[in-house]
Amino acid sequence: MISEKPTIKVSWLGSHDYCEYKWYLENIMKEEIPIVRAMVVGKEIHKVKEDEFRKVAKPTTPKEFLESKFYTITKEIGLKKEFDNFILIGKIDELGVDANNLCVIDDKPRAKPWFGTKRQIWAYCILVREFVNENHPEHLNKKIFAVLRDRDSNREVWKEEFRESNLIDVFNVINRMLSLFKNETEPIPNNIPGKCRACVLHKQEKCEFSCG
Repeated sequence: MISEKPTIKVSWLGSHDYCEYKWYLENIMKEEIPIVRAMVVGKEIHKVKEDEFRKVAKPTTPKEFLESKFYTITKEIGLKKEFDNFILIGKIDELGVDANNLCVIDDKPRAKPWFGTKRQIWAYCILVREFVNENHPEHLNKKIFAVLRDRDSNREVWKEEFRESNLIDVFNVINRMLSLFKNETEPIPNNIPGKCRACVLHKQEKCEFSCG
């Protein structure tokens, strides 16, 4: 039994879709994931972009930001929301706002709109909507858009308005995660050979499954 509410990281929505068994080994069984060069490079690029933004950014408050009439952005926003049986946390790469819309933007290298990536951005949208609802409900009329952007080219590769069906999809996956935390079900390995060949846990023989 879980004695307290588990914390669900938004980034898990992407890694869970990639391979549930790898996600299970890493986040429930606490298998150590070796740091690879791509992780280091990714963190460095994020830091450089944030530092450049801070040089030109002007201090503001959430209220002033949400009241912007012209398109305005802020970066690296950490949000947290406690639901009935879990806590959802995440850090958004960039949030844009104008008079009518909020754009939740996630930067990824070689960005492609995989379903797990969409779910991750939808989860950020949930956090943004909950923050607005609890702190600035007068702005709930703004549409929320999920946006995937290529980290290196700054090109938007996918954009879609956030809808209730997206929330249901995210919550269904989170409920699946919760059942794994409670040992109510068994994790399912992926069946795509290319994913196995690229997996660091598979290479270290920490994964008992093999799909090619």
